[in-house]
Amino acid sequence: MYMWSVWQPDRNVFFNSYFIRRPDGNIVVDPLAWTSEDEKQMEALGGVAHIITTNRDHERMSQLLAETFGAKVAAGERDAPLLKQQVVASLREGDEPFSGARVIAFDGLKSPGEIALSLPGSKAAIVGDALWGDPAGTVRLLADDKLLDPKAAVLSLRKLWALRLEHLLVGDGACIFGGADRVIGDYLQSRADVYVNRINVDEINAISYPHMSEAHRAAASAGNYEAFLQEIGDFIGARRLGYWIATVPPGKKFCPLHSHQLEEELFFVLEGEPTIRTPRGDFACRKGDMICFPVGDVGTHQLVNRSDKPCTVFLLGNDEREEVAYYPDSKKVLVRGRKLRVRSEPALDYYDGET
Repeated sequence: MYMWSVWQPDRNVFFNSYFIRRPDGNIVVDPLAWTSEDEKQMEALGGVAHIITTNRDHERMSQLLAETFGAKVAAGERDAPLLKQQVVASLREGDEPFSGARVIAFDGLKSPGEIALSLPGSKAAIVGDALWGDPAGTVRLLADDKLLDPKAAVLSLRKLWALRLEHLLVGDGACIFGGADRVIGDYLQSRADVYVNRINVDEINAISYPHMSEAHRAAASAGNYEAFLQEIGDFIGARRLGYWIATVPPGKKFCPLHSHQLEEELFFVLEGEPTIRTPRGDFACRKGDMICFPVGDVGTHQLVNRSDKPCTVFLLGNDEREEVAYYPDSKKVLVRGRKLRVRSEPALDYYDGET
């Protein structure tokens, strides 16, 4: 990724544009005016195939850049009709405009169709006017009188906060390189007009096994696993505890039988009659039940819905980034910090494989 900037003396900040080099076609986000040397470098890097405009006010030099390189322009679904040049793709929440990027759509900001790009592989995101990096080392919204709905804007920005970003690349001001999650959280929690650490479950969309690849989804379906999950904790600033709500359809399983070495969990049954499968036997549960799963083998568990109605369970646990989980049915060991899954058998000698 490359960035070029233009100083704005009236705002006392730099405006920024981004060039993302990709083997299947380079992308430019919110293009500013460029020099002849910039153009030579872009040509040397393979030109520009696509332009993404994060909002109607960041159309900037998109039309000229598109004409220069024959690039196609994409914008947020609600802003696309407001742009001067032809928009080839209207982007919605969750779209993947290029491999490794996800669209985040906001509400209540200066522009009705403001979007950002999440780059999960880099723990980074690119924003336009959603947040300004000003003063350097901090972020802020535009003045409330420039926003369509300030409260809605703040609440919508929790989508960005929930990503636990390391880096925030801004269209206006100074980027945050390292610690972006804390910086975003500090700003949102400084607002007096809305308490960002509160959320209602009806304000979050349920997702069926988020962050899974298609192959992973197919394997889950083949094993009769299905659940609709509502992530809660990440949106409201939880960084040491994890909160989820899982709704499991009749006859489906939520997760494989497993235990944790570091994370203690609590399940609280909100609706329905789920069954908890454990090495000590299977136990039917009902609304109001609270079930503790201590760490180690004693807490081995699986959530199954053997009833004829959906069941809904609140899940609570401490959130450990370096966790080890064991799956006795398949003899798998998950090492989360290394994103590693291995078999626990056969056991290896200490010097196995060493020369």
